[in-house]
Amino acid sequence: MTPFNHFKAFLKGSLKLAHRYRKFLVFVAILYAFWFFGLGMLGGYLLNKGSLSDLPDITSNDKILIISPHIDDEIIATGGVIQEAVSKGAAVKVVYMTNGDDAVGAIISEKRNLNLDPNEFVALGEQRMAEGKKATNDLGLTDDNLIYLGFPDGGLNPMLTTYYRAAYTSKATRFNYSPYTGTYIPKQQHLGINVVNDLKEIIKNFEPNIIFVSHLRDRHPDHSASYQFLVKSLIGQENNPKVYSYLVHYSLYPAQKKLLQNSFMYPPNRLFSKEGWYSFDLTNVQQDRKLKAIDENTSQIKTISMLNFLKSFVRRNEIFEVMN
Repeated sequence: MTPFNHFKAFLKGSLKLAHRYRKFLVFVAILYAFWFFGLGMLGGYLLNKGSLSDLPDITSNDKILIISPHIDDEIIATGGVIQEAVSKGAAVKVVYMTNGDDAVGAIISEKRNLNLDPNEFVALGEQRMAEGKKATNDLGLTDDNLIYLGFPDGGLNPMLTTYYRAAYTSKATRFNYSPYTGTYIPKQQHLGINVVNDLKEIIKNFEPNIIFVSHLRDRHPDHSASYQFLVKSLIGQENNPKVYSYLVHYSLYPAQKKLLQNSFMYPPNRLFSKEGWYSFDLTNVQQDRKLKAIDENTSQIKTISMLNFLKSFVRRNEIFEVMN
């Protein structure tokens, strides 16, 4: 038998084998798809060992601190919680770590080339501060509830290490200090130790008993760094607040990038493997107000993909992992 005939015989046998076990192979492919892509609710129930608990009720005695790496994170992650806190008479403070001024896409969508002027990034940061005020106002907060630290977008992670005591220069604005008016400490240098000192002082003065912060395993460096800065700032504090973390950037999360107000949010498969995840249920009114607040962030919704991503966080619930 020639090599070609050997190959034909092998191929014919392989096809017969595949035909015989086609149902099994289809089942394996479907199971793999659910596991790898985490396709929503059914995947969550069948493949994960974790469970969602009801977030403890918010009361008028609560003092809630929300740490937001960028302006809009506080809306998409805690827009429902903010509304609930306001309705219950709880005290709320939102701390913006950065002004989100390195969102290049928000600028180049208005330009035909990539010759970007640092002033355009400063203008974007100022625009986003105004958008944050409008968005949180939709949820019941006032300017007094908001604290802008003015640290560099994209610079929080290096400020944890290399630039902890040496000034970091923003790749967007080209400043090594905050160029914005209305920040917590005007013209403050971009030092990691300054981030810690600011958070320490805010926590000491406000005395929150509940803190919401971005997740340590969030794939955006500013988000994971914000969590680590919080941990540093809590060292030596007299009060011991409950810390809940929220997720924004993670592989295939949310599983479907579009508005699904009738659906529940679940953690990604890889993170949903133990107890400790909590869910806050939103009313239809709270969902609608959250959606309106997202629309106030006009600089961030200039593309369909980004608009769909932000709106994919408007669900019947918001989820958090307790970290202590």
